[in-house]
Order: sequence, then C-alpha cells, then structure tokens
Amino acid sequence: MKRVKRQPSRFGAVDLADQVGREFNLPLDRLSEKFSFEVATKLARENRSLMYARRAERMFEYVVASLGKADLITAEDVSAPLYAGIEVQAPDYFVSLKTGQRFFVEVKNTEPKTIHTPVTFGNAYLSRLKHYAKLKGHPLLIAVYWNDLRTWTINKVEDFETKNGTIILRFVDAYQRSIAGDFGDRMVATIPPLVCRIHAASDRPSSIQKNNQASFTISALSFYIENKEILNEREQQIAFYLMFHSAWEDEMPIATMNGERVAYVEIAARQAGDKSPDQAFESLGTLAGMISSYYKWLTTTDDEVVRLTPQLEPAELAPGFDDAYRGEVLRLWLFQIEPNYEPLIRG
Repeated sequence: MKRVKRQPSRFGAVDLADQVGREFNLPLDRLSEKFSFEVATKLARENRSLMYARRAERMFEYVVASLGKADLITAEDVSAPLYAGIEVQAPDYFVSLKTGQRFFVEVKNTEPKTIHTPVTFGNAYLSRLKHYAKLKGHPLLIAVYWNDLRTWTINKVEDFETKNGTIILRFVDAYQRSIAGDFGDRMVATIPPLVCRIHAASDRPSSIQKNNQASFTISALSFYIENKEILNEREQQIAFYLMFHSAWEDEMPIATMNGERVAYVEIAARQAGDKSPDQAFESLGTLAGMISSYYKWLTTTDDEVVRLTPQLEPAELAPGFDDAYRGEVLRLWLFQIEPNYEPLIRG
C-alpha cells in the first residue's frame, strides 16, 4: 500500500497550534505562554502506558497494510467531529478490505496478567463509538494487541456486548471468535529447528575468550532446515525474518572450531515446550504477531519506545510470503484463522 504524501512539518505544526490555541483560548502568537512542545513530548514519553497504547494504534495500521487484504486505511479519530443529539466518539480507524467489507476499528493494547485478565469497555464509552459507527453506516470492531502473547484479535462488538451495554473481553474468548483471518492474518508453521550459521572471516582474528565469548568478524550467514541448506535468496530472507520475529525461541549459540579458530557459530530456533504429537510441523505464530515483533524492534531502544511509527513503509515489514508461497527447501504451512461460534471455551 502507498501512503498519501503530506507535509506535517509545514501544515501539521499550524494545525496543532490551532488546536492547542482553542484548548487554552489563546491566539497563535501567545501559545508559548501556556504550552511547550518539548515539555509536552517529554511528559508523554515518560508515560509508559500512553506510549505503548499510542504505538499499538499506529502498529495496527502497519499490520493491516502489511497483511495485504486492505485497499484503504484511514485514521478516523484525527479530528474532533461536530455532532447533534447523542454523543459520539470516532474509533481509531476506518478499514476497507478488498472483499468489499468496510469497518470502523477501535484499537487497544494490553499486557494481561493472565489470559483471563479482560479488556473492558464501559457503557458510555462503547455507546459513543457505536453511535458514531451507526451514523456513518459501517460495523464497529475491536482490535486488541495482547502484548506478552504477541497476538492480535479482531472482534465484532455484537459478539461480546453485554445486556448492560459493556464489553468484558478475555483473550481466550477474543481469540476463539477473532475475525483477524478476514484481514489476512494466518497461523504459520514449519519443521523445527530452523538453524542459522554465522560464519567467521578466515582472514581476520578469531578465537574463544576466557569468558566463553566468541570473538570474530562475520563473513556470511547461512540457513538450514530439515538438515538442508537454504540456497534460494528469497527463502534465505524469509528464514532470517522467522529467526528474529517468530514465536520460536533461540537456543544457546554453539561454536564449531577449526583448531584454535572459530569456524562458525550456530543458533537453532524451535518452538517453546514439547513437540506436538503426530505432526511434523510446529507453529511459528501468526503473521500479524511477526509483523508486530518487527515493528516493536524498529520503534524501541533499551526497552523504551522512541518512535510511534518506523521510517519503513508497511510493505517492508511483511515477511515476504503469502498464500501462494511454494518453497524449494523452506516448507511453510499457512493456516487461515476463522472464528468459532460454538459456546465460548472458558477453561
């Protein structure tokens, strides 16, 4: 997807100044009496919950764009709408899918203590969102990024609204009835382990230090799966992506020596926990989860959110494969995620 070009340094600054001026009832030439951009930004950065929430909102846009099923995504809550009658609140996004489906989406970020810790919507809050969606004629969805689980769920409001007009959304319930598959999300699997070899340059110093750390200059990377080397350049790029951003865990690096020199260091990635019985492949996680992992890596330094959006475009965050992928060596299983409308699984 392509982004419409704007000039925030030119037009965004004066728009922000106008809004701040209205808040403090000041003309543009007197804003500095009550407002400092540097101070406001500093206070926002010091608020961890705010930064994570705002980043999740931006991340949703990139994830949906990267999944490739949308033809238009617009930020819906960028202005204060005028309304008459019942109070309204603009959801975070409007999304048009290539299937013709159109939705408003409210985005949430959460780090639940357990998979049963809920995301909640109060009656007044939900009512404002629903009335806005009703006036503009598109269904309202709730998208939640479950941070520690590296998983997105997207749910229809009517699937979880209570008689009191509230929502109590637990991960196990949200995941069961998620329509993220309509947005292009897939469960991805392959044969473990996925192995990366980091080769040492033969013409540079190379050794194992007393603290058991390998010291060498990297000359090349190679990837292996099912005891076969991945030679196709596209598959190498996909393997690199999966090593860094899938849900698999990297094992301790193992150095292979050539005499006193390090020949290469090998890192194997595989699923956490025991192997699933009666199947060769194991889940790497979801596409949306991998894209989100890459997004967080691009916007985080020393566990601190330093950017809300990366410099890269959404297409550059995608893993490089789709439903039509057929690998030469790197075999992938792609499972479409569909909602299950059987009674909710509470256990």
